[in-house]
Amino acid sequence: QKHPLDCEFSKDSPMNKEMLAMLNKMKKYTQQEIDKKDIKDIAVFFRDLKSGSWFAINKDEKFSLASLMKVPLMIECLETAESQPSLLQKHMLFAGDADLTSQQNIKPQQFLEQGKTYSFDEILFRMIAYSDNNAMSMLIKEYPIEKMDQFLVHHNIDYVKGPDGYWMSLGMYTKFFDALYNQSLLNRDMSRKALSYLAAEDFPQGMHAAVPANIVVESKFGERIVQDENGKKTSTQLHEVGIVLAGDHPFLLGVMTSGKELTVLEKVIKDITHDVYEENEYMVNVKQLNMDCMARCHIGKAGV
Repeated sequence: QKHPLDCEFSKDSPMNKEMLAMLNKMKKYTQQEIDKKDIKDIAVFFRDLKSGSWFAINKDEKFSLASLMKVPLMIECLETAESQPSLLQKHMLFAGDADLTSQQNIKPQQFLEQGKTYSFDEILFRMIAYSDNNAMSMLIKEYPIEKMDQFLVHHNIDYVKGPDGYWMSLGMYTKFFDALYNQSLLNRDMSRKALSYLAAEDFPQGMHAAVPANIVVESKFGERIVQDENGKKTSTQLHEVGIVLAGDHPFLLGVMTSGKELTVLEKVIKDITHDVYEENEYMVNVKQLNMDCMARCHIGKAGV
């Protein structure tokens, strides 16, 4: 069932004209993709991390987080490590009784070895960089789901928890990345460690494919096949949220999608990231030209 796209942007920003132009471009693209019938829903959130200017499409629509939940779990673990630094060097055995990566449609490129011990730090890294469900399972033994619920409530995160996991809006989820960038949840060292895990994400099909190879992207993806109560597939969901370190103008971008096939959703994430990156570069160049022009005009008047 079709519903109008819910669009917003930061009207009080000095860059509101540029934000509106970028929003309109993204709105047009999003509607075109939904009209093709292969996509059910798309949510987009962009924030210029220097000016704070932002725009959003369907930011309050809730999606299944799937592996995106690994980010708040990581933050919860690193929060503990702030007061217990030795935790990161604690070693844990991977028994390998069950292989939870078998449930993943996008599988890790590197796997934990059965019977081998790993440091807490390495397990955290693998959970984020390789999106390894076995690594996550090892951490959940230390940090049960009940603790995660308490963590989310404590940090005023609105979510819905169902039999298939956590559901959250993109607008709410991006708070985790804002907090890591601004070092408002973790201290500087732990925030940097978290971002270094995210920068190692092994998901070349999404945001990484849409920006130049020298641009660092600190991101996390999540994917899930959503089923009804009878076990019948109703949709495929794929999301990616990240910080794109585009020179002097880094930005936060999140894309959540729901549709029929993973490959189609991957292309949507890649296309949106590419267009946003190009628009961001254009805005930066226009701003620089305006500043240069103002400087020349000031010098010219001063010389009269």
